[in-house]
Amino acid sequence: MSMDISPYGQSQDKIKVLGTGTVGAVAGMSAYYLPVRKDRFVRNAYDIMKEQSEEKILKFNEAALNLSGGGRLKPEQRLFLSQEGVAETFADVNAKVNDLKRIIIDSNYIKTVKEDLANNFANFKKSEALRDSVASKAFQKIRWTNFAWGAGIGFVLASVLGAKVLSVPQKTVEQA
Repeated sequence: MSMDISPYGQSQDKIKVLGTGTVGAVAGMSAYYLPVRKDRFVRNAYDIMKEQSEEKILKFNEAALNLSGGGRLKPEQRLFLSQEGVAETFADVNAKVNDLKRIIIDSNYIKTVKEDLANNFANFKKSEALRDSVASKAFQKIRWTNFAWGAGIGFVLASVLGAKVLSVPQKTVEQA
């Protein structure tokens, strides 16, 4: 009976499994090119719009706090307000906050936005030039999520299959 007593036996097996897993991960990365479905695009695009609105609401609330306390606005806040086209008054900032909250809260507005995204999906999918920033971010988010999941699943499957192949006992010449 022959026994393979090698200090490198187990580590060689681990290296082979890692190598096989890496090859599977590379193959799985092709999931980046999977087609984007309309419902997934609409959901991601709306989530991005909602996140952007929440970030703006926080910035507007900071500006409103400075204005209500009689304090002065910071230069960044003035720049932000001018970029958004809002006057440096408490009433105007509150009106803009209420408009942004409507994007998050009003179910009719949400339904309209989602319908618009769904109606424009075919155009967005055909040409990157027609995409606005939200549509571009949504497509990018979906594709990179596909990429990460594909790499992860490919690595796991290839590692498991590689470990199975290595765990099958090999007949040596002496056993036969």
